[in-house]
Amino acid sequence: MDQKDEYYYDAMDCLGMGKSGAERAIQFLQKALDLDPHYVQTYVGLANAYGISGNKEKLTECVRKAYDETLKVFPIWPKIMPWGVLENRAYLRAIQWMAEIFTEENEKDKAIDLYKLLLKLNPNDNQGIRYVLAGIYAGINGDSINKIFDEGNKKQNWDKLENLVRTQNAKHHF
Repeated sequence: MDQKDEYYYDAMDCLGMGKSGAERAIQFLQKALDLDPHYVQTYVGLANAYGISGNKEKLTECVRKAYDETLKVFPIWPKIMPWGVLENRAYLRAIQWMAEIFTEENEKDKAIDLYKLLLKLNPNDNQGIRYVLAGIYAGINGDSINKIFDEGNKKQNWDKLENLVRTQNAKHHF
């Protein structure tokens, strides 16, 4: 395993410890950036750490950097980028987080474009993008989608969520 990956995984281990762990994770991830300032996975990790620590500005900065670096790696998107290939996950996460930033900034069309791209790249939708996209089309925010998902988990019945996807997909073809 590459040293930058070791720093990344050490950082991810720290994130389960709340804010104090996030600060330690940031230290590990800064070391990884010193080794490779273009490594998308490191920026995704930093975005996670800054999210836990509550630093929205730094989180957004890291998401934008992760997405920009992803665009450098893929000036033309591949036909498919399956989640099962571990190397793809950082890129898929960077795209998803950028879509979330667009959603928060009320740039709905840009967000929808990225969410649709994710469904094309990762047709098995291991990230649950279909639910987010259905929510956007239905005018439901991400927190509400999460509540519906949690309700489904609790009842072991996701019909409400699946009906939302089916209804919105029939209208918007995603």
